[in-house]
Amino acid sequence: MEQKNFKCVFTDLDKTLLAPGSVLTDYTKETIGMLISKGIYFVPSSGRAFNSFPKELLKMEGLKYAVTSNGVSVNEIKNGKPVSTMCIPKEELKQIIKIAKGKKVCTEIFVKGQGYCSREYWNDPTIAGEKISERKIYVQATRIPLDDYDSFVIENVANTEAFDIIANPEIASEIKEELKEKFPGVYITHSENFLIEISNLESGKHRGMERCCKILGISPKECIAFGDASNDMEMLQMAGLGIAVANATPECKAAAAFTSEYTNNQDAVARELRKIFNL
Repeated sequence: MEQKNFKCVFTDLDKTLLAPGSVLTDYTKETIGMLISKGIYFVPSSGRAFNSFPKELLKMEGLKYAVTSNGVSVNEIKNGKPVSTMCIPKEELKQIIKIAKGKKVCTEIFVKGQGYCSREYWNDPTIAGEKISERKIYVQATRIPLDDYDSFVIENVANTEAFDIIANPEIASEIKEELKEKFPGVYITHSENFLIEISNLESGKHRGMERCCKILGISPKECIAFGDASNDMEMLQMAGLGIAVANATPECKAAAAFTSEYTNNQDAVARELRKIFNL
């Protein structure tokens, strides 16, 4: 594939750039370094809050910005501070919280780039109905557990950047459709079938990409984007070249210009970048 003067790469993290277990392989690190040495920007773009990003990735020289919390914020990597950010309108959030309380679900709240949850959920994420063993490791490594979580949610309703609902996949699907119908003024997406990710209507990884490109003085059409899930689709469609990894969902593959023959466990992003940029 021809390089076509691409100036920047935006990539999802989990199940895309990272190998299972949130591992950043040596091959991928080397590829990112080679890309940066050629003057190509590399922007990790994730549903994760900034404080949940792998420290190994953030320490890499040459990385300038990250799109975080599904495009809620664009963070400067050097100091972690958001260059731009937004919150969920509090009145809508209050109603969403009320609906969640009446369901068999667990929730997470994100404030100033940090995720918080109840201690009960932190101790055992499977109580919400999700049965993924890796989830417990991830939650306990990235969330702050609170004994009085409900009070914290109420106190921070006006400055909540993102709000997640976690449930059995069938229940999550039903709740997601209900919320989309009742709250057209918020952005609702998902990266897993047990997860509902809620944020400001002007968020989304594609919007984060737009804001980051404006900072860098480039166009989204001068960018390559990689992803694996529904919350990546708009970003893939907006980029000059959108690539889905082999393990992506059917919907994500349909949104991409093409699908890699490699999975995230086979360094898909790094392999495709080496071909495109002749690294």
